[in-house]
Parts: sequence; structure tokens; C-alpha cells
Amino acid sequence: MLNDRYSLGEVIGSGGMSEVYAAEDTSLGRSVAVKMLRPEMARDVNFRERFRREAQNSGKLNHPNIVQVFDTGEDMSSNVAIPYIVMERVNGRTLRDIITEDGPMTPEEAAEILKPVADALQASHEAGIIHRDVKPANIMLTNTGQVKVMDFGIARALDDSTSAMTQTSAVIGTAQYLSPEQARGKTADARSDVYALGCVLYESVTGRTPFEGETPFAVAYQHVQEDPVPPSEYIEELSPTQRVNIDAVVLTAMAKHPADRYQSAWEMAGDLERLSRGAVTQAARTHISAEDDAPTTITHAPVASTRPTGTEKSGSGLKWLAALLAAALIGTVGYFGWDFYQNSRDLKQQEADRRAEAARQANMVIIPEVENRPRAEVVKELEEMGLLVQVNQEPNDDVARDRAIRINPAAGSELQKNSTVILTVSSGKEITDVPDITGMNVDEATQALTDAGLELDDTVTEESNKDIPTGQIISQNPAGGSQLSKGSKVRITVSTGPEDVSVPDIKGLNVEDAKSTLEGQDLKVQIQMVDSTKPEGTVLSMPDTSNAKAGDTITLQVSNGMLIAVPDLVRMTESDAKSALKQLGWTGSFTKGEVVNTPVPTDAGRIAWSSAQSGQTIRKDADIQIREWKFLSDLGNAFNSVTNGGR
Repeated sequence: MLNDRYSLGEVIGSGGMSEVYAAEDTSLGRSVAVKMLRPEMARDVNFRERFRREAQNSGKLNHPNIVQVFDTGEDMSSNVAIPYIVMERVNGRTLRDIITEDGPMTPEEAAEILKPVADALQASHEAGIIHRDVKPANIMLTNTGQVKVMDFGIARALDDSTSAMTQTSAVIGTAQYLSPEQARGKTADARSDVYALGCVLYESVTGRTPFEGETPFAVAYQHVQEDPVPPSEYIEELSPTQRVNIDAVVLTAMAKHPADRYQSAWEMAGDLERLSRGAVTQAARTHISAEDDAPTTITHAPVASTRPTGTEKSGSGLKWLAALLAAALIGTVGYFGWDFYQNSRDLKQQEADRRAEAARQANMVIIPEVENRPRAEVVKELEEMGLLVQVNQEPNDDVARDRAIRINPAAGSELQKNSTVILTVSSGKEITDVPDITGMNVDEATQALTDAGLELDDTVTEESNKDIPTGQIISQNPAGGSQLSKGSKVRITVSTGPEDVSVPDIKGLNVEDAKSTLEGQDLKVQIQMVDSTKPEGTVLSMPDTSNAKAGDTITLQVSNGMLIAVPDLVRMTESDAKSALKQLGWTGSFTKGEVVNTPVPTDAGRIAWSSAQSGQTIRKDADIQIREWKFLSDLGNAFNSVTNGGR
């Protein structure tokens, strides 16, 4: 019993620093979860502080998509105070488990789950708290379909200037979902959570994280320096709209510079809602319009000049000048006095000009060379120089995606600080429509792709198909009608024709079982009924199937059950013979021929001869001709005299 109130049950979760127990709140009679710091961690003041901060932060938040905190305290039952948090009990699976066990989701499914996460983060940000560790393991989908965000253990207030680093200068957060600014050790803000949510969306639809490496530092380096492969490259069978939508949302959220991302979780939630219902997202619209916008004209702000604009005029100055001229006529001393005065004024004017030029120069910068440099690097340099940067994109076959093509004004130009420059970066190679090459052979497809500026991928997948002839293309990726950069490759799957089928021996089986077996092998079945003594419906024979292929028709000879093997009817009475035959399914009748005389009294009335001999096979409905014995006494006396002669 914890604090005389919470009855602890089994461990339902554990992490590096804590364990979570199923528990019962005996005061209120409700199921709860109790998160307790591990005893070995409780001795460390840093871990206790982090645990306390999680309780504080979570307790401030009241949102349907954030796990609610009911109570906090410390367990004093041992020799060390162990802090605990009493939380809402949530039954379900984490997004990490869902991705691992069920595989990637469709963009619409992922957006439907992550939209409530964005709502929860927005509520957190409005409360002044950033999560800083948004990842699939901290997102729970309950058994009732509700989404919950958990673990505010490393969250900090937005105005906390130390929120990017721990006391040991270790980068906070999980490397796979770390924003570039966190990886650099800089202060994180709400847009850092947006970046992490973009990483989670990436993993949800592709089954893989945006960046992978052998160490956390290797992954963090990629977050800072590398561009992720667009998620659509890992997703098959996307429509052009789906492809643009998922790439636009993910890559906007994961922009290297915070200013290029969604500026709030609320803004991202809006696009996730659009993505969930297949509508065009705002990020996709912005991406398309940004490529179509023409560069704007730069207007330079004028620099205030400190140079005097006119000759000073005053009555006293003229009088003074007259006096000096008069003095100059008197003698040399007056001349030198005037010369000294004039030189003094010139020096003052030169000093004023120098200061004005210095002020102007201090407010000017020189545009650097930008060609083929990474966009993020150029934007950072220009902003540090005090310039405002407008980024436009255009396709380019020679400059890699997200690298600078040119800048306006051109490199080497002087420009005042706070002026706007237009940086044009490459959006990659020119976009082209992918032709539909399904149904073509490889040569035809290669030509069609070449005409569109695309290439056929060297790796060709082969697959059997009963409906598509050998050598024809079954499917392609990306699909026809989508768009790709020129020079990109298209993967294809080619038919090898119907699949070879191994047919088991089904002779002797009931026809229904045989049909089920063959149809399960993707074969068609034709039945030919034949007369046989075998039970009706028994498979008698089948053709050679050693070269059978899927879709082939197999003809089976099946017994109609119309034949029987006749028993020995001789010396049976007619009644006994009929009974024996009917037990075999015989439905025919006897036709009697001439009687056969017999001297044996006991043979009289019995069958002497039958048209159906013993063991002979006949149809069940066949008639049988019989001849019966008739006793004649004269023949009997003769028979007796023969058999008893000599006695």
C-alpha cells in the first residue's frame, strides 16, 4: 500500500529511470497507474529533479489527449525517499508497438492519429511547456481509439534559457526525433516539437526513421546537415495528390530552419486534418505557389546623409568676412588669420564627411557567393549579416535539391542591412509526368520512359501471373500519372506467365474434395461422369499434370456409381437373387426363359442359369434373364437308378 491509499499491482511498463504499476485508488475506488522512480535513481538529485519536473509539467496540463496526473508524493517506506506520480490508467498500445507489429500506415491513417497529438502539443505550448521528447513510444492509442501523449519528463518552460542542454551538456531528447537546434545545443521552442512530430509522421508512413546511424551523435549530425529522403519514395501506390501532400507536410515540419516550419502545432494540426481526409494541404499549396511566384523587386532604403546640404548664411558671418577683408588690406597678419579660419572649416567638413561615410559603411554588407551551397548554410550566413531572406525554388538539372542557384542582388553587391535578398534554390531536376507502362514489354517501356526523361530501374522484379502474358509489365512504381524529377528511375514488375502448379494425386477421392484441392491450386476442374462399380462421385482417373500451370483446366473421370458386380445367382431362389442384387443397388428386373428339367427335387424352383454371370459387371438398371429348374419324376427315377444301381 502506497501512502495508505494506493494498492499497487503488477508492473505494466518500465523505462530507464522509472517503473509504472497498475494500481487501485482505495479512496476513490478507481483504477490508476502509479509511476515510481527507481530506488537507485532516487539517490541522484538530477533524476529526482527531472521526475519532479515531469509531475509539475503534466499536472499543469488538462487536455483530453494528454495523460492526466491526479496526485504526486514520495514513498518514505525505505531508507530513501522515492517520488511517485499517480496518473490516469490508459489501456492500449504505443505508436511504437503499432508500427513495429502492424507495419507502416497510410498517410491518411497516420494523420488521423497524429492530429490529436498536435492538438495536445498546442495545448502544452499555450501553457508555456514544450515536450522536447515527442516520439512513437510517448504516444498511446487506447483500446477505445483515443490518442494520448505521455512522458513530459524532459519538458521545460518556453522561457527557460537552459532548455536545450542538461547540466552535463548532453543533448536532450531522442536522437531519431531531435530538431537541428536541439542537436546544436541551442534553445528549443514549440517548433522543435513540430519537427519531432514531423519525424514521427515520417516513421508512421514509412516504417523507418528519417535518419539512421550507428550512434546517436551520427544521427544528430544528419538532422543538422542532411536532407531526409522524401517519405513518398518509400511508399508504394500513392496517387499524385497523396505523394505531394505527405511530402509537403513532412518536409515542412522537418525544415532545418525553424522559420521554414509550421510556426505552431495548431498550424500543423490543420494540415494533418486535411491530410486525413485526402484534401490538399496548406503545405502542398504553399510549395506549389512558391515555385510559381516570380522574384520580387528589391527597394533599398535610403541612408540618411550627415553631409551639410547648403552654404551657411548669416548676417554676422558677412560682417566678419568684411572685417577680415579689411584687415587683409592692412597687413599680412590679417591674411594669415583668414587662411587659418578657412582651413579650420575645411577640416571640420572633411571630418563630418568621414563620419557620415563610416556610418554608411557600418550599415552596409557585401553579398557573398552562394552558388551550389546548401540552402540552410546560406540562409544562416545572410541572416547573421542582418539581411532578410526570401527563398524561391525552381527546378534545375545541374544543381542538387535545396542548394543555391543564384542570389539577387548578385554576389559582391553592397546592400544595406535589413534589406531583402532573393535566394533561388534548386527544387531538384525538372518535374515530368510518369507514363503508364503497364501492359508493355521491357523494350517498349524503356522507350516510353526515355521519351519522358526518365529511366528504367536496373532491378526488375519478376512475378508469375495467370492473366498477363509472359514479358509484359504487371505494375510500376511510381504509378503512371504521378510526377518525378527528370532522370529519376521507375521500378517495374514483369510477368513470367502462369505459375507452375504441383498437383497431388487425387484418384480415389470424393469429387468435391478433389475439386476443392485443385481449385486451391488455382486450377479449373471439368468433370466427366463414367460408369463404374466405385461409389458414385469417386474420382477414377486424371490426366498427366506434370506440366500444369495456374489457370489450366483439369478433366477428371468420376464414377457415376451405375455398375455393380453380379454375385453367383445359380441355385438361388428368385427372391434370394433379387434381394442380393438390390443390396448392390440393382434396379432392374428378371425375365424368365424356358425351364430346365432336373431330377433333383431340391433344385426345383431355383435358378439354373443367368444371363449375368458371377463376377460380371452390369449397369444397375440392367434386366437379367434367368432360367429355373423344374423337377420331373421320371427323370428322378432314372437318376436314382443310375445313382443306386448295383445296390
